[in-house]
Formats: sequence, structure tokens, C-alpha cells
Amino acid sequence: MTVVVAVDFGATSIRVARVDLSARPVVVDIVHRAAHAPVPDAEGHLRWDWPRLLAELDRGLDLATAVGPVASIGVDTWGVDYGLLDDDGALVAPPYSYRDHRTDTYTATLDAIGAAELYAMTGVQVQPFNTIFQLAVHRRDELARAARLLLLPELIVHHLTGVVTAERSSAGTTGLVDLDLDDWSRALLAAIGVRHDLLPARRRAGEAVGEWRGVPVHLVGGHDTASAVVGMGPATGDGVAFVATGTWLLVGREQADADRSEGSRLANLTNEPGALGGFRHLRNVAGFWLMEQCRPSWGDVAVTDLVAAAAALAVDASALPAFDATDPRFLHPDDMLGEVTDALGIDRSSPAPFVTRCIIESMARTTADVLDHLGGIRSINLFGGAARIDLLRERLAEVAGVPVAVGPAEAAAVGNALVQGLALGAFADLADARAALAPAGGVGAGSTR
Repeated sequence: MTVVVAVDFGATSIRVARVDLSARPVVVDIVHRAAHAPVPDAEGHLRWDWPRLLAELDRGLDLATAVGPVASIGVDTWGVDYGLLDDDGALVAPPYSYRDHRTDTYTATLDAIGAAELYAMTGVQVQPFNTIFQLAVHRRDELARAARLLLLPELIVHHLTGVVTAERSSAGTTGLVDLDLDDWSRALLAAIGVRHDLLPARRRAGEAVGEWRGVPVHLVGGHDTASAVVGMGPATGDGVAFVATGTWLLVGREQADADRSEGSRLANLTNEPGALGGFRHLRNVAGFWLMEQCRPSWGDVAVTDLVAAAAALAVDASALPAFDATDPRFLHPDDMLGEVTDALGIDRSSPAPFVTRCIIESMARTTADVLDHLGGIRSINLFGGAARIDLLRERLAEVAGVPVAVGPAEAAAVGNALVQGLALGAFADLADARAALAPAGGVGAGSTR
């Protein structure tokens, strides 16, 4: 039996899982889960409650190892955010959240560099929260005290092992990697006034980087989407798209090379390094964050109840109003319900089930539009926390006009674990690892308990 621990930090909840790589399909046992959110600092800026998150991590690891021995630990988190360490290896300040308003002026940095030039160098879509834009407006006093900058997955690895490193997939979310040089861009760092020596050398997923209480810690796809796509299910290949569901919908496909064409740039498609090579050519679409942020206006009704009520409505889906779910207006509005209903052209007092139905319709239509731009899509792998919402799956299949297969709900933890399994020699290659998500003699996508 080969059991590993997958630490999977999402932007609204964290999970620590024991994953049995010997089972068919592999079995994910979530031993600890905790919801979280950024908190305002004294100046009103949103930062992550890092001491609390590390305390939840430590509790999860204690629970995971109390059950029985484990062969390895891997860590993935959301992308773009980072922490600054001083000469003693301590955090200079809690990490900022990518949803903070401090990057609202990102276009000044973009204009100074040049949008076409930035894309030609990095292949990264323009998002206000990209690390390059965050660092451009980061407090200079904090940067002056920093000895190292670590993306969040590697910040956790540092907490566990004391090792300072960077992993290629998490680095690839920053907008600071020159794809031609395959290294951090000195020119871009200089343009935003950040020292090159803050950034550690990048290493590949699968490398062992240290130990926690005698357990090896391996780098995995540090960006949670990189891990999730590794674990999306056994059906892959040309014409297969993926939709990773959660706070965001990450809509795209795997391909060998980055697409830095002008058409790709104008469509705002990004090229994110795969955990084990190649790229994910994708676009961010607002996901269930939309509903989560509307819930307080509706008395904090559970998302499952909202979706059930929305699915029960007798409506002509094709006639529903919808909005572009890639619109940056939905990144961090003060009043999400007001923003959503305004975009839909309906009254703010519209019933919650109807608004929810329109949100899901908007997500499905926007996803289909992204897939249309990619072209040549013959099927979709839908995975992550919302993959088993029948209404989303059915509407996506209808508007995209292709079959939709459902992958693991905990795809990031699964992919995280599969990369560890490759490092440990439990699988021959990625295809062999993904095949472990299907039950013996059948087709499936792993199991969770």
C-alpha cells in the first residue's frame, strides 16, 4: 500500500487528504477541512490569515499521520499570491489576497511594459491580480526588508522543511517568467522595481525538497489548477477540454507548446506550465464565487439549496438573461448581488433561485464561448467541487454541444497525489497514473470519502 498526503489549499477552504495510490480507483480520504477568507489589515487591505492557515495545516498533518504511515507529502495552493521572507526566514507581513483592491491601477504597469510585449514574453493572460501587478504596487518598505519571495505553495513547503524554492507551475502564474529564456525575467522585474535575487531558482514537480518529521516532502504542481488537471480523469488527448470548477472555472486544454499568437492574446487566453510538462491553454471564468458572494444578501442560504431551487424552476434556459462571466467587474465588487443583477438587466429583488439559475447559465455560456475560441473540442472533462451539479453539467453539454464527463470532486488533491506517486515510482508515467483513476475493468475518476 502506498499512501501519501495531499495538502490542497483553495482560496475559500483548505483540505488535507490521505490518498491511497494502491487502490483502484485511487481513494481520497479528506481528514481535515477548514473554510477561510482574507481579512482586512489596519489599512483596510485584504491579507490572508497566515498563522491560522498554518495552524489548520499542522492539525491536518497531525490527523493524517495519526491514521497510519505515509510515504510523502505534497502541497498545492491557488496561484499568483506570495509571501516575503526576511533574512531570518520569517514573514515580513501576512501575504496579500489577490482580491484586494490595491491592483485596481494595474493598467499603469501594463501600459508601461506594453500588453503585446508582456504577452509575447510570458504568454500569461492579463488579470488585475497577476503577481507582476501585485508586486508593482507592493509596499516598498516591505520589499526592502525581504530576502526572498515565495509563492504560496512553496511558502508552505518552507514552513514544513525550511527549504527555499520555487516550483515551475506556481511560478508560471506570476507573469514574470520569460518563456524563451525559461527563467525569471530580469527585464520585467526591473520594470516593476523588484530585485531579481528575491526569486529562488525554479524546480520541477516530483523533486524531493526536504522532510517533515521524517516524511519526504515532494514538489507537486504547486498551482492547484496544475494539480487538478493532472487528476482530472483518465480521458485525455486531442480534442479533450477541461473545466476545473470551484471559486473559478478554469476552461482550457492541454497542449505541448504555448500559444502566444495575437489571436490568443486578444482572447485573453493564458499559457500555464503543466505540472509534468507542456502547457494549459485556458481562460479564467468566474465560478461559484458569484453565488458565494450573493449568499449574504439571501440570508446565507446554502449553495446546494440555491442550486436545487434553481434547477426546479420551469424556464426556457435559452431565453434566460446571461452575462459575460469573464468580466472583471465580478472580481471583488462591494455588492455582488447588485453587480450580478445589473449585468443581467433584472431587478435586485429578483428571487434567489432565478438569479442563481441565470448565474449558472452565464457560466455555461461563457465556458462554451471560450471552448469555441479554442476550437476542435470534442468532449469536456468537468471536475472539482461543482462537477457533480447536474444543472451545470447539463447546460454546459447543451450549449457547448459536446459530451461532458465528470471527473473527481477533489481533483487537485488527486493530481497532487499522482505526482507524488510518480516521484515514488508507484506509476510508470502520467498515462499510467491517470489510468489509476479508473476502477479495474471500468471507467471512472477516482473515489472520495
